[in-house]
Amino acid sequence: MAARRGVTSEQVAEAALHVLDEVGRVDAVRPGTVAGRLGIRSQSLYAHVDGVEGLRRLLALRTLGEVAEVVTVAAVGRSGRDAVEAIVRAHLAYALRYPGRSEASLHPPGDDPDLITAVERAGRPLQTVLASLGLDDDQRVHWIRLQLALTVGFTALVRDGRLTRSPDPSTTVDHVVAALVDRLPHDRMEQDR
Repeated sequence: MAARRGVTSEQVAEAALHVLDEVGRVDAVRPGTVAGRLGIRSQSLYAHVDGVEGLRRLLALRTLGEVAEVVTVAAVGRSGRDAVEAIVRAHLAYALRYPGRSEASLHPPGDDPDLITAVERAGRPLQTVLASLGLDDDQRVHWIRLQLALTVGFTALVRDGRLTRSPDPSTTVDHVVAALVDRLPHDRMEQDR
């Protein structure tokens, strides 16, 4: 079924992101809700996305692009542990500001070439810096999994209002970042001093 004249894939993506921001969870974004926001029938949305899975794929591509931009900007002009800290802080800030979008970016790529490319682009700045610090492939995978686990877990706790005791959860970010950065080897230049 053809889409209503004037509704573009870009508009579908923007509407889906707005719904995601409102509901805060990727599994709560439904084609009917996105179609309603656009003023079209749910069936018309299928000209742009293939049901719920297509909508989640679209959200993953968009949010991975946003994550890639955020972490790349954070890494510019930095190296070593300083770059890692900037990337982790930027990723955490994005996740805390947009918990639903952060969740959407964790969509497993499977064998989808577009998703694989998007995941690689989002991970490239951190992969590059970790490699420069001497971490081998396995060490980088474990480090990045730890970083994702802390980012996703902390964000979920904040989003769900689970961290109610003082001090404010925003002050915990420094501790999360320090715990990750402390697991890194020192820069080679620092080791040579």
